[in-house]
Amino acid sequence: MDAVERAKLQAEFGEGAKVYFMLPPPMLRAMGLDRKLKLGPWFVPIFRRLYAMRRLRGTRLDPFGKAEVRRVERELIDEYEDLTGEALSLLTPETHATAVELLELPDLIRGYEEIKLRGVVMFRKRADGILKRLRAGKPAPQVLALDR
Repeated sequence: MDAVERAKLQAEFGEGAKVYFMLPPPMLRAMGLDRKLKLGPWFVPIFRRLYAMRRLRGTRLDPFGKAEVRRVERELIDEYEDLTGEALSLLTPETHATAVELLELPDLIRGYEEIKLRGVVMFRKRADGILKRLRAGKPAPQVLALDR
């Protein structure tokens, strides 16, 4: 931690404030470690090194790219492009709302790790149902708005 960062910390939290990073390393989680590691200021140079290696993201040399969630994220790009292409090919005034419903599904995929993977399962399940309706030329179900 450099002098500027230390000064900011002292100004905000007072003299003697300490910084710790609580991280769940993906590689250790894969080996069964479910708790986060407490890393001190000594880890800042490693963060800087990881930042410098950002050009490796998405390549064969990506140290974190082999995790299940990263593989699924890469698959989702192709899946969504395929869904978009099919939705556009089936687009008519009658199917517009159904196509929009289909193309808004990625909003279900949020969060980290297990939460994101559960969102992907829900995304795929709903996409199958909506795609069937779209292929059949059925409009999206109407939602009734109630007056308040």
